[in-house]
Amino acid sequence: MREMRRWRNEWLRTFSAEKGLTEGALILVRERSLLKDGSYITRKRRYGVVLYLYPYHFYCLMEDGTKESFRYNEFLGYEARLVRLKGS
Repeated sequence: MREMRRWRNEWLRTFSAEKGLTEGALILVRERSLLKDGSYITRKRRYGVVLYLYPYHFYCLMEDGTKESFRYNEFLGYEARLVRLKGS
């Protein structure tokens, strides 16, 4: 079980790197809320810079000076908090 989870996280990190997630990349974070009809609405937008890539998450310095970590699923678009590269 542990090996399968480790393999899945390595796959997510590799797939994220192929999409352009590297150290020093500028990111845009959209906080979203689910509406009754099943669609999402963006509540808040924040910007940051990727500092480190870890096996299960990546660590960012946000524009207000705080440091925050995000899971790779959030970058790939599978969560309510959506993380994208700034240029895309």
